[in-house]
Amino acid sequence: MTKNHTNLSITDFPSLHSTPAEQRNLYQKYQLDEETARIAYHYDIDPMFYILVTGGDWNTYSCSIFDDSTQTLTQAQEKKLDTFARLMKLEAGQKVLDVGCGWGGPLVYLCQKYGVTGLGITVSPKSAEYAQARAKAHGVDAQFMVSHWKNLPHTAEFDAIYSDEVLVHIEDLQSFYRQCHRMLKTRGVMCHKELHLTHPEHKNWNDRLGQHVNKVFAYTGNYRLLKEELAFLNAANFQTTEIVDIPIADYHTTVDQHWLPNMFKHKQQLIDLTNEQHYKDIRLYLKCTLRSFNSNIFNQHMVVSEKID
Repeated sequence: MTKNHTNLSITDFPSLHSTPAEQRNLYQKYQLDEETARIAYHYDIDPMFYILVTGGDWNTYSCSIFDDSTQTLTQAQEKKLDTFARLMKLEAGQKVLDVGCGWGGPLVYLCQKYGVTGLGITVSPKSAEYAQARAKAHGVDAQFMVSHWKNLPHTAEFDAIYSDEVLVHIEDLQSFYRQCHRMLKTRGVMCHKELHLTHPEHKNWNDRLGQHVNKVFAYTGNYRLLKEELAFLNAANFQTTEIVDIPIADYHTTVDQHWLPNMFKHKQQLIDLTNEQHYKDIRLYLKCTLRSFNSNIFNQHMVVSEKID
């Protein structure tokens, strides 16, 4: 099922190209409708665009995990998703919430392999529709809906909550964690994978590289230091149980050996799905991320925490 809580579209606020300089930096605050529409700007396009770019069977729009056991992109995607499952201690019959579910691949995989049921939320109606069709095709008990996390009910119905490079879009992270606390059952587990800044000086990421990355996110970027995320978790009454470091080299491999080659391979089809300027913006965005990885701006972690009642 899908339900659209968005009453505002990207066309209802000024062009990204005419946004004043002081509004282009990280950590911008918006009213709920505008924040929802801005986040949707990056994702609510024809799903085939990102399906072609991300590749593999599960189309994870984030870093995959590569090691000697991963010979294909699909295997690297599954390596990461299996790591999520291990860290969340998934068992058959549990209910899982995927915050920022993309096109449904990760949650469908977890439901199929581990026998869990799931709810995925996204701010993109097109993504939710694609994800629901994927769940039906795989015969799994997963539902996808269009909802900002603030609109979710305050009921303790989930055994586990996870996100994969979604926290970057959440400006009020402490409130998000408090909402997760309300939605988790007793001793419920969270696992969030995210890029973290390596030094406070990078919070002023307003050079041309950082500006372009934030522009393709419609200025909803909120990159943080790991210690800031951990402080928010503690304040929301979560106990951190494990922190798993994911080598930034894996992200370089994901982008350089898979996503960018996919963009060149499917160039005309991607342009036809959107337009040439959009294609160029996303290709430049991926090149900017490679430069940031080479400049030691980011590291990345999977942070596991448990609800304290």
